[in-house]
Amino acid sequence: MLSVELQGAINNLRISDVYFDKVDAEVFNRTFSLGEHKFIVEHKFGVNSFEVREVDKQTYVYFKFEAGVRWIDKDDTVGEDKKSTENEKVLAHIECLLVGRYLMNKEQDENTLREFAVKNCGIHIWPYWREFLTSSCERLRLPKVMLPMTQFQINLPE
Repeated sequence: MLSVELQGAINNLRISDVYFDKVDAEVFNRTFSLGEHKFIVEHKFGVNSFEVREVDKQTYVYFKFEAGVRWIDKDDTVGEDKKSTENEKVLAHIECLLVGRYLMNKEQDENTLREFAVKNCGIHIWPYWREFLTSSCERLRLPKVMLPMTQFQINLPE
C-alpha cells in the first residue's frame, strides 16, 4: 500500500522530459572478440540526486539517475572476499547520467520526493536507459545486455 505522502506526490508530479546529461562509453581492448572472451557484466542503476527549480514561473523537480554497465575480464577478477579491485580488467563500459524532469503542481517535502524518486521515477526512466544501452551495445559492437522490463532502484544516500 502507498503512503498518503507518496500518493500525493504521484497525483501532483507530471513527467515532462527525460534526457541524458552525461554519456561515457569506451571499449578498452579490441585485440580479441568480446563475443568469444569470458567476461562478467556488472550493472548499476540508481538515484543520484534531485533538485527543485523554478522555470518560467513553474516549479520542476529534476531527478538524476546514474546508470552503467561494464564488462570485466573473468580471468582477472578478484575474489569476492577481497575489497581490492586492483587486478580487475575492465574490457569496456557504458555509463550515463539520466535526468527525469517533472512538473510539480503542489509543493512536496524532501522525504516524499526521495520516496517518489526511488519508487516511481526510476520506473519511468528505466525504459530510456534500457533502449540506450541496447542500441549502444550494437553500435559499439559489444555483447548484447538484456535488461528486464522494469528495475527497482537503490535508495538515495541520506
